[in-house]
Amino acid sequence: MVSNQTQRVAIVNGFAMSMLRNPERAVVEFRRLSVEEVRQILQNSVVENYVRHPGTVAVLNQIAQGLTPNSGLYTYNGERVILVALTTPPRGQEVATPRLEDLVIYEVIVHTLE
Repeated sequence: MVSNQTQRVAIVNGFAMSMLRNPERAVVEFRRLSVEEVRQILQNSVVENYVRHPGTVAVLNQIAQGLTPNSGLYTYNGERVILVALTTPPRGQEVATPRLEDLVIYEVIVHTLE
């Protein structure tokens, strides 16, 4: 269920241990999302995009308008995280214009251990 409150959401194209402040005290879970679920999540959210590939950002703008490529570094800070990746990226090749159906989308859920 999606809350009507404004929430912060980060969109990333990968998730690494270095994105966590204390990786030794965290468990990371990945949950597959549909495009409709992503639309609902982003509807009442402040979105921070960390995807720099212009073609992927163009596809993401079919779900959430106003995103621009961003090559900034991401550090997890309690926000909701959506990970987007190509379903089968061709090895050693740049995909200039992916399509929405070329993306696989996950929610990254970080559980902090006490």
